[in-house]
Amino acid sequence: MIPVYICDDEEPVREKLTHIVSQQIMILDNDMGPVHAVDDPEILLARQKENAVPAIYFLDIDFPGRISGLELAQKLRQYDPRGFIVFITAHGDLAFETFRLRLEALDYIVKGDTDSMTLRVQKCLESIQERIEAQRPGQGNYCTIKILDTVRHIPVDSILYFEAVGRRHTLQLHLDEELLEFNSSLDHFAEELGENFWRCHRSFLVNRSRIRAVHLKEQLVELDNGETCLLSRKAKSEYQKKN
Repeated sequence: MIPVYICDDEEPVREKLTHIVSQQIMILDNDMGPVHAVDDPEILLARQKENAVPAIYFLDIDFPGRISGLELAQKLRQYDPRGFIVFITAHGDLAFETFRLRLEALDYIVKGDTDSMTLRVQKCLESIQERIEAQRPGQGNYCTIKILDTVRHIPVDSILYFEAVGRRHTLQLHLDEELLEFNSSLDHFAEELGENFWRCHRSFLVNRSRIRAVHLKEQLVELDNGETCLLSRKAKSEYQKKN
């Protein structure tokens, strides 16, 4: 599920948009939600800095006495370069400003009657769903990890394997040219990355596209760079049944 954030300091607009977005997600049966509505840009920044996952943002442009929606989008891009940003505005043309700031906004929703806003939200969510479908694992997309306060977006093709090591919830991510260590679980990435990755052992999750050979006798999985991962008896048995 990809979370949705609505940030607008006008309560009537915030409530209307929350209702429209929630309704359209249900109608379109998209893999999106839950919908979070906030009135303060700083609250949204704090949440996204903590969670560091790709999300959908509906952002008001004007926050009197606070940072603008454009500034908010710039800050969000630091934590979520792959997120989908839609601006809520009373002004019809913001293309030049967003281009100047390189914000890559998906669309603009002009505040107005419910029907026109609903149609615009529907088009936005359909476009987002199409982009998500085009970025499924194994199709050139990215895997997001958090190392302390730093968020990294790793190209899936560059991943060799994940390894659970020593301390509880400590993983090592083996890439073509570097080794990263951070706190998470193999279960999380096995679910996120799907069938393109193989849990060949309780301590290893390997990229299927990077496997050179499976050595059944030695119970090892050899990667295309020469590194090897352990192969459990259970995974070996499942492999033999399929091959």
